[in-house]
Amino acid sequence: MAALKLPSHPSRPVMVVIVGMTGAGKSTFTSLASGQQVKIGDGLEPCTQDPRAVRFMLDEREVILIDTPGFDDSQRNDLEILEDIAKWMAREGLTKNHSVDGLILLHPITDLEDSRDREKRGLEKRRTRLIQSILGPDAYERVVIATTMWGVYDSWGEKRAERMLRFRREYGVWRAFCAGGATVTKHDNTPESAHTIIRSIMDKSRGLERVDTLLQRELDSNNGGRFTDTTLGKELKKCLEEEISRIEDEILKHRKSRPDDRFRKSRDYHERWLWKDWEEQNQNLTKDLEHRLAQLKRLNSFYSRLLQFWSKMFTSR
Repeated sequence: MAALKLPSHPSRPVMVVIVGMTGAGKSTFTSLASGQQVKIGDGLEPCTQDPRAVRFMLDEREVILIDTPGFDDSQRNDLEILEDIAKWMAREGLTKNHSVDGLILLHPITDLEDSRDREKRGLEKRRTRLIQSILGPDAYERVVIATTMWGVYDSWGEKRAERMLRFRREYGVWRAFCAGGATVTKHDNTPESAHTIIRSIMDKSRGLERVDTLLQRELDSNNGGRFTDTTLGKELKKCLEEEISRIEDEILKHRKSRPDDRFRKSRDYHERWLWKDWEEQNQNLTKDLEHRLAQLKRLNSFYSRLLQFWSKMFTSR
């Protein structure tokens, strides 16, 4: 579908979605930008369990910041988070009268130090693939990657971090984003810095054309609207299958450590506790596996709910 020129609407609110890993500073950014007190987490557990919209004025324009949960939530997987955001946007009425002007991907610069950590590296690649499979290259211009946590470095550490950041832009996980027109910038944890980032999105949105996301184009193609045939559907299916495989491996490993059956009714407290603890973990793993299998089976049913927001985020009015 041909892109349409985005008309200038001075009275139309500027809507920006903020995404990123847990602990990247999404809620802090929202507080600094809006001047409003937003609850901020103090650890690795996600503070933002549900999306929230914060409205404020900047340069005589209303700005709506959508603060979203981190995609590495230990309680929900990516599919559930995407669904929750889409349903929340529809419930709040934000999918009817507004389009998204830009997306801010916050990433702590300190996390680059952990690039050798295989698990963290895998999670970041998965988050990046997820966003890319929704947007597609034509929408990368709408993305601002803002690095946070620079205040922890001295001058020598900052230079080292800048080298790592340059590698990430030119050769690493953000290469495709940058090649497609995404902006990488520093956020120095001040209101002025947050406003500068938002203004860059406001300036860009005036000159950019409306564009269909990759998800929208794939749903509109001759695949019969099958969500599982889209890049996002395939990515989510792959993630679910990986989680199922991981849980199955954990179950097999756990069952090898099964205590002796006599521990179940033993008079010895320690033996009874060992059995109870093992049984509880076994039940939790089994429930987790059943939950993931059910999600995999129901993957097609998420199509209509996801379509309300993610597929039309840069085109709806």
